[in-house]
Amino acid sequence: MVEQRNLQQEVEQLRQDNMAIRALLTNRTSTDTDAKLNRDCKDIYLNGQTQSGVYKINPLDNEILVDVYCDMVTEGGGWTAIQKRRSGSVRFNRTWAEYRNGFGNPKDSYWIGNDVIHKLTKGINPSLYVSITLQNDTNLYEIYNKFSISDEASLYLLFLGGPAIGTLGDSMLYTNYFRAVLSGMSFSTPDRDNDRWSGSCAATWRGGWWFNHCHYAFLNGPWYPEDWTFVWHPTLYDNSNVKDTLMMIKRH
Repeated sequence: MVEQRNLQQEVEQLRQDNMAIRALLTNRTSTDTDAKLNRDCKDIYLNGQTQSGVYKINPLDNEILVDVYCDMVTEGGGWTAIQKRRSGSVRFNRTWAEYRNGFGNPKDSYWIGNDVIHKLTKGINPSLYVSITLQNDTNLYEIYNKFSISDEASLYLLFLGGPAIGTLGDSMLYTNYFRAVLSGMSFSTPDRDNDRWSGSCAATWRGGWWFNHCHYAFLNGPWYPEDWTFVWHPTLYDNSNVKDTLMMIKRH
């Protein structure tokens, strides 16, 4: 009788374990399927996810899902972060291949990857939201109406359009120095010099960016206390007061 009771208990435990495993697999399959349907954070937002955080998206139209930070609060939510910096734990003085593929951790600091940015912006021209938070938690931002980059064969050429509105001031598009205008510039890294200067802007300023001769705006420089100047000229000359930076895009 005791053996029979023990056997029944074991069978019941196995049944419960089996149900738990099936539920876990079903949930995982459902989550992966949902992620494959989400091209960007706006899709996730429209599907009812309104909590900011890290999600998976499928911008490359294949089986490779990409982890991204989604801002579901700012300006109506649904923003996909293509750049995020909250500390100096992730260095941005990287190679062409690293900027192409992406690096870092979207929970803290990362670059989503130029191939992904191209796919997310191709034929869409989403808005670009740039923000810099100061050490006293003051948030400065600028919104550009149109943003896209070309593919790698075209050197990830930057297309930026106005109007530009916000509290940072425009240091990328309409500057008082034509050699600092970034729209129309190719992407450069320390190992791939595509700027219009006789030297290498990326090697000199130690980071990848759409340099001209070189820049008035540059968000991928060395973290304080290393020297990083012309962060967002004239609003921010250097990085001594920078707490974090963010670049986000959203379809209209």
